[in-house]
Amino acid sequence: MSTLAKRTFSSVILLSLLAGSVFLPFEVRRWFFTVLCALLGFGASWECCDMLNGPKKFKGLKCFISLALVVVVIFPLIQKRYLASCPEVPLDIAIFTFVFWLAILSTNKDPESLRAAINGFVVFFLFSMALKLIYNIYYTGRGEIPATFLLFILATKSGDIGAYLVGSLCNTLSHGHNHKLIPSVSPAKSWEGLCGGLVFSVGVTLAIYAIFPDQSGVTEWWNGYGYLKMSVIGVLLYFGGMVGDLVESSLKRTCGVKDSGHFLPGIGGLFDLVDSLIVNSFVFYFIFFFLHAQ
Repeated sequence: MSTLAKRTFSSVILLSLLAGSVFLPFEVRRWFFTVLCALLGFGASWECCDMLNGPKKFKGLKCFISLALVVVVIFPLIQKRYLASCPEVPLDIAIFTFVFWLAILSTNKDPESLRAAINGFVVFFLFSMALKLIYNIYYTGRGEIPATFLLFILATKSGDIGAYLVGSLCNTLSHGHNHKLIPSVSPAKSWEGLCGGLVFSVGVTLAIYAIFPDQSGVTEWWNGYGYLKMSVIGVLLYFGGMVGDLVESSLKRTCGVKDSGHFLPGIGGLFDLVDSLIVNSFVFYFIFFFLHAQ
């Protein structure tokens, strides 16, 4: 099976999961989305720890880090239902930080164990912050359909898809002589793919704005010139997603691995899937912060 066919198969599965998170009845889809985020966080953080510390070492630490991320994702629902009077400091983060100090104590003068513990804490911090922001994006906006979340996901991933399709097509037509973007970090990326991904990302952003003009969540603070300003958002989300992809490519090359995993045919691992979403969760947050301040 070709890489394109494998990617298509994986994309159909992923789009089906996205549809479940968006179109199921609210009480069902919020749990569906929460469990899906927890599983993605578990798998992606496990793969990231594998790359940093080696797949055959510190399995207990990797399991702890990954399960902690599951708690971070599920905790808001538990807190809302059972812990109405919870302190302002996130209880899940506080508990993990305390246990992390105990993990350092348990390294017992082993520099490699200490390095793995610190790597694990960094992985937890980066993933947990991104997951919390994605969780907030999901519940932002008005209407029964989470249009803001759709904008965030589809604008980001359409950029990935557009860059791959256009870059592959141009590479085939030029017999492997397309113009490389940053070959030292990611040899497969090209200027042709950048242009194609940018067009896809902006196009999808404008389409979502046209379909959900009153539910986009990011347009309610802007009056007039909606399509122009949504185009700017599409550009920002594309480049944010590209930065996330390049960061993961750099990390993989540093660690000497080709893919973070092999869970998704044609795509790689779960970390390969969410790298652009991780960076764009912060980009999207700053967009909201800027618009809300106007």
